[in-house]
Amino acid sequence: MTERLKKVRREPRVLARMRRAAWRVEQAERDWALAAARHERVFVRKIADAAGVSPTRVHQLTKDADLDALNAALGPLRAAG
Repeated sequence: MTERLKKVRREPRVLARMRRAAWRVEQAERDWALAAARHERVFVRKIADAAGVSPTRVHQLTKDADLDALNAALGPLRAAG
């Protein structure tokens, strides 16, 4: 197999991995925002409306959220852009 053919076959996997990574960053940012709003004692229904999710989902995502850990994990991702 030529090097060019290997590259052509590898490229879709690399691009799929990049899309998954971008999606994960978006989800992590959303979860952090939900947890931060909940920490500030914003009503769950208001958070849910703003985020476009159900109040039940807000509870699920923020139930055991550790804001410090989320912020620490997102720091390098934010710095990387």
